Amino acid sequence: MNPADASYWTDHELLEKYRDSYNNEWLGILLERYLHLVLGVCMKYLRNEEEARDGAQQICLKVIKILPRHEVTYFKSWLYQVAKNHCLMKLRQSHQIHILPLSDQQWEEQLEHSSEEAGLLEQESTYRYLRQAMDLLNEAQRRCLEKFYLEKLTYQKVAEVTGYTLMQVKSHIQNGRRNLRRIMERLVSEGAGDAGPDHSKKTHD
Repeated sequence: MNPADASYWTDHELLEKYRDSYNNEWLGILLERYLHLVLGVCMKYLRNEEEARDGAQQICLKVIKILPRHEVTYFKSWLYQVAKNHCLMKLRQSHQIHILPLSDQQWEEQLEHSSEEAGLLEQESTYRYLRQAMDLLNEAQRRCLEKFYLEKLTYQKVAEVTGYTLMQVKSHIQNGRRNLRRIMERLVSEGAGDAGPDHSKKTHD
């Protein structure tokens, strides 16, 4: 069958055709089908029409590059997550949000486990809890985590810009990671995602 005749094919059929030949024409049909979704996600997070259009183009190019490495079942949900992760990374790089960056491997692991809408909603909540948890860390731990993970500084550079010793920096990062996990577990158990951060419970460890 010709890709030009595939407008009524299901996502699954188009994915199977793509996997059989790795002909990007099949993938192009899928991307065009959900371009409005990608643009919508970019507008939601980037809030700038020009940046959203640039982001959508970058996301499409990224999908072409990474899709062969993934066993995707629900293309629409997978594409949504790729788009959202791309936007979050752009915001993180511009320091507009304070979320610990994930490695490429961790991003891919999230993509592989985010095929269903329920999984997407759960991850949305996770990011919300993470932002709150960062606010609840003491200043030293939060600063060191942000410098080390967000700004990708070395231990030595973090020490130089914060004024802490190298041993203090390592300790703040280690304790900060442990406390971050503990706070997130508490927030999830309390269902605090809708209540906003409670700064009275900041950690001092």
